[in-house]
Amino acid sequence: MSAIESIGVYVPRYRITADTIGEAWNGFEARGVHEKRVAAGDEDAVTMSVEAAKDALAASSHRRDDIETLVLGTTTPPVEEGDIGVQVAEILGLDGSTEVAVHSQSTRAGTRALMAALRADTPGLVVAADCPLGDPDRAVDHAAGAGSVALIVGDAGAEVIETATYASEYPGTRFRQRGSETTEKYDATAYERDAYTTVIGGAVEKLTESPKAIAPTAPDGSIPSRTASVADGAAVYQYADELGDTGAASPLFGLVSAWEDNASPVTVVGFGDGAGADAVTIEGLLPVEITRSETDISYAEYLRKRGHILSDGGDK
Repeated sequence: MSAIESIGVYVPRYRITADTIGEAWNGFEARGVHEKRVAAGDEDAVTMSVEAAKDALAASSHRRDDIETLVLGTTTPPVEEGDIGVQVAEILGLDGSTEVAVHSQSTRAGTRALMAALRADTPGLVVAADCPLGDPDRAVDHAAGAGSVALIVGDAGAEVIETATYASEYPGTRFRQRGSETTEKYDATAYERDAYTTVIGGAVEKLTESPKAIAPTAPDGSIPSRTASVADGAAVYQYADELGDTGAASPLFGLVSAWEDNASPVTVVGFGDGAGADAVTIEGLLPVEITRSETDISYAEYLRKRGHILSDGGDK
C-alpha cells in the first residue's frame, strides 16, 4: 500500500486567542500562534482519534472490515499503561483481527505511525491525535492546542513517492517526565532551533528530490519557517497559527494546509525530541477542509477545561 486514499480531521470547538492569554499573563510566549483550539474536559487522544477516523472511513472506499492495520500516534495518551489503540479500534467497530500499534513519547509519533502503516502493506488506518499541556505561565502551554488527523492507506489516491529517516542526539528540546502531565523544555532557544533544523535537514537531505512544499512538526507558528532554509526555499505549511501546537498531529495538519492550497507534492516531516525526523513525500491531492464551529472561551474557562484548576480535567 503506497497511497493515501482518504483523510479525516477533527478539531475541538473551543477556541482561545493569544490576546486573551496574553492579558492574563501580561504577555504571550508562543511565537506565531494567534489563536488555538482547546480540548474539553471529556476530550483526549482517544476521543479525538475516533472523530477523525470516522470521517476518514466515511470518505474511503474501504469498509471497516477491510482495515487490517490501525496505527495511532500521540504524545498524550490518557493512561500511562493500557492499549489505547485497542480502545480506538473497538469504538470504531474494526475487526478483532486488526493489527493495532501505538507510537508515543515523541512528536514524531504521527509520521512514525504513517510509515509503519505504509510498511504493513495492507489497507490501514493511521491516526495522529494530541492535546499537550504545559505549566500555565510557560510557552509550552501558551502554544498547546488540540486536534487529530486520520488517513486511510491503500493502493489509490495521493501517492507516497519517497520516505526518509534521520536521527542525531539532541536531548531536552521537549520532554515529559514520568508521572507528569506537563510537557517541558530547557528554553535554550538557539539549541532548540539547531536541533530542529539540523535533524529535519538530515531527513530532507536523504530524499532524492528536494521538497517543493514542506509540512513540518509545528511546536509554534514561527519555527516551521526555518525549514525553508534546509529545503531549498520550499513553501512551508503549518496550522499552529490557528490551532496551536497539535503535537504528533501537527505535520499532518501541515499537510491539510498544503492541500487546501492545492500544493503538490508535499513533504511531511515529523520531528521529535531526542532527536529524530521522518520525511514522507506525497504527490497528489485529496479534498479536505477544516470545518468546525467555534466557541470562544475566557482564560478562566481555559484553565478549567485543561485541568489547571481541577485535577480531574475540568468542565465540559
